[in-house]
Amino acid sequence: MISPALHPRCTAKVERRLDSKKGFYFRVYNKIMASNLFSSLAKYASLQEENFLSESLVLLLRIILEREKEHGLDLLSNLCGVKKKEWFCKPLDIELSTQFSIQEGRPDIVIRDGNKSIVFIEVKHDSGLGDVQLERYSDHLTNSPILNKRLVLLTRSKSSIQETSLSANQFHHICWYQIAGWLSDFDFQDVIVLYFLRNFIEFLKEKDMSMEKVTWEYIKGLPAMINLSNMLGTAISEVFPEKSLRKTVGANWSGYYLDGNYFIGFRFNDPLVIVIEDNNGTNPSYKKDFIFEEEVQFFSLSAGDQLESIISFIKNSIEK
Repeated sequence: MISPALHPRCTAKVERRLDSKKGFYFRVYNKIMASNLFSSLAKYASLQEENFLSESLVLLLRIILEREKEHGLDLLSNLCGVKKKEWFCKPLDIELSTQFSIQEGRPDIVIRDGNKSIVFIEVKHDSGLGDVQLERYSDHLTNSPILNKRLVLLTRSKSSIQETSLSANQFHHICWYQIAGWLSDFDFQDVIVLYFLRNFIEFLKEKDMSMEKVTWEYIKGLPAMINLSNMLGTAISEVFPEKSLRKTVGANWSGYYLDGNYFIGFRFNDPLVIVIEDNNGTNPSYKKDFIFEEEVQFFSLSAGDQLESIISFIKNSIEK
């Protein structure tokens, strides 16, 4: 059954067997699901960010446990820092709850596997811990008759929280970027899981809670981007030598304004596409794309031929 949260126009598409989860499905996602599910819902919980994060994480965990059981158990093991077979055996026996009230407070997330295992997870975004909050939860777990018990603190970074007297071996400290990394590493196949997974990871990125590794490509990548920007400016000047050209660089874009009518450049959230848009790119009614992934031969050309390729694209996209 297709989840009711999935866009109805996607239903027929995602029910078919996919040859590549990163191919067909994500192309459907990009074309149809322009807005992010979690980001859209978060607007209505702006004053309860940590509660919303807790509910969102639990929703995703439930979906994964239901549809990709082994990956779900592996994810729980990573989350809690425990061995899967000793703590979690059957997904159907695992209960996940939020805002679970106890005498010592209200842990954000509680994971329980019958009377075998129990885990308290305290979720933090930008706020600090309450007065002896972890200590209170630790005392409660210590007095619990359940065999396996664990206290987990989930924060933005390892240095985010310092207001506890507990030693490092008394609780398991993880970060949001680790969760994003684990989710990205698993080879999920179920399209419903992939839909919620993609939304959740993008939501974490929007909130600067998921980091992409800076690799060695940066050394050549950034100069190459600057070279592309300069080449783009030269190409525009060649096509329109009489028109006004102004370079523009912002938080999310780099490019040129042509005669105040067109934006020609690229956006940092999609740097593999050169765009030509009217209305300076703010609300375009006309748009043309030069997509590097579809122009793979571009990178094998000489610098001069690359320039000619961009000139040709601009000429064919804008009438003089």
